[in-house]
Amino acid sequence: MGNILIVEDDADTRWVLKAALESGRHVCAAAASGAEALALSEALTFDAVVLDMVLGDSDGLTVLEKMKNEDPGLPVVILTGHANVQSAVKAMKLGALDYLLKPFGNEELLLIIEKAVKERRLKREFDALRSHVKRAQGAEPVTGPGREIKNTAALAGQVAATDLTVILSGPSGSGKEVWAREIHRLSNRGDSPFVALDCGALPENLVESELFGYERGAFTGADRRKPGLFEAAFGGTLFLDEIANLTMGTQAKLLRVLEERKIRHLGGKKDIPVDTRVIAASNANLPARIKEGAFREDLSHRLNQFTLRVPSLAERKEDIPALAAFFLREAEKLVNKKVETISDSALSALTGYSWPGNVRELKNVIIRAALLSGGEIQPSHLGLGGEEKAGVCVPGIVPENFDLKENLRQARAETERRLICAALIETGGNKVKAARLLSIDRKALYDKIKTYSLE
Repeated sequence: MGNILIVEDDADTRWVLKAALESGRHVCAAAASGAEALALSEALTFDAVVLDMVLGDSDGLTVLEKMKNEDPGLPVVILTGHANVQSAVKAMKLGALDYLLKPFGNEELLLIIEKAVKERRLKREFDALRSHVKRAQGAEPVTGPGREIKNTAALAGQVAATDLTVILSGPSGSGKEVWAREIHRLSNRGDSPFVALDCGALPENLVESELFGYERGAFTGADRRKPGLFEAAFGGTLFLDEIANLTMGTQAKLLRVLEERKIRHLGGKKDIPVDTRVIAASNANLPARIKEGAFREDLSHRLNQFTLRVPSLAERKEDIPALAAFFLREAEKLVNKKVETISDSALSALTGYSWPGNVRELKNVIIRAALLSGGEIQPSHLGLGGEEKAGVCVPGIVPENFDLKENLRQARAETERRLICAALIETGGNKVKAARLLSIDRKALYDKIKTYSLE
């Protein structure tokens, strides 16, 4: 069902068109002149237009041109007589979707309009998706005043201007994927797709089919042809996280792709050219893995055209206030409450902590604190366990029969349950991503979901 504008100066033809389109459950507006049609198209949004080439007050081509200038994606179907086929061809050059020769049948009309409405909606979905992707890719990393992270940003900007393959090194949770996205955003590939694969999150037998794609019948369950991520990222960037987890066989195939710029589907016989930049990351020490015989030295050399080290949060503590403020704004949306600020004592606790989980841990701590706070985040909301080091004890009365161990267990369980809910909401129910967000493994998350009956 679509919202259709009929532009026809003959009243009888207008009535016939309206009746035919409404029989196909479309909603119709009608204009008897070019001026009326332009006024309607300016005031209302239409899924398609049926436009007669000959109008009393103007030429159909003029109306078409003005409509397409205002809304380039608007599908317009031209109505024309046999003598005006040449004009219909001109209309197609101006951007008309199709044309109908008079006289025409209702089925022919409905078929073309269905095609027009479908194209319009697909275009809108594509534009919305592209806008969403550009927003996701366009967010710059939060750097802060630290010298270490400013150096990282400067190097990222330099290598982005090239097509070099990059290895991002740094501890888990330091933000390597954020910097991979930043390199992509700054590059001349920034308008093309950024595709990420966590090589440690998939079973070994699925990694190759994800990377290279497969043909129908390549293995049990392959009931259709499926493109791989190299094809999905064509013209853009493919980010391979935890690359040290690839098997030796997959490493050999990846080396071939990087050298020849071609892939072959599993079960396929033809090479498919690819134009995809690769950025890789690993927490593991690749030279040590090479010595162990677990990683190919030639692949390491091919990947390592440029290395960018992402510092740990412990190395850039001066950036913690800026990062905490940024994560607090995100956390407000996640927990659906307003949190005014982070107290000076809480900021002091944040900068004094060692941050073994790096930026990811800081993000989770701020989400938890935002959930527990009443408007201002205090050290007690952070859950870092370091408040006693400040040497401050607050007097209070311990309730009769108070069981500290049981109360702590209950408080921890409730906090855990809320944070898991928040992570699942943020990731749209994707348990693999939620586990990564919470810095726990998938099995632990599945067990906790079952324990707290969160399914």
